[in-house]
Amino acid sequence: MSFGEKLKLLRYEKGLTQDDLGYVLNVTKSCISCYENGSRQPSIDVLISLSVFFKVSVDFLVGIEPYNPSEKRGDRITKGDIELLEELKKHPVLYKEIISSLPKSVSKIQEFFK
Repeated sequence: MSFGEKLKLLRYEKGLTQDDLGYVLNVTKSCISCYENGSRQPSIDVLISLSVFFKVSVDFLVGIEPYNPSEKRGDRITKGDIELLEELKKHPVLYKEIISSLPKSVSKIQEFFK
């Protein structure tokens, strides 16, 4: 499964449109479309944001960990998750950007994290 296919699957699982995900990541709908169709690859910062938002490891997103549809994401912490958290501690500005890119209304934030 390609990165684009994984992104589209994760987006569908959350019930998000490309516009919704673009808003969260502070990118355009067309940028999300390009990620999904494989004509553009995300930056490291976007990969980290996607990992945090969807509660998956960067390893999963880039194809190191396989897709397991029976596994409920977010219920386990992987070595990659711990490494990601350690890395985020070193970059408070990036962490702040991730948080600030989330929707401002509490109801929207709750909807995104269902």
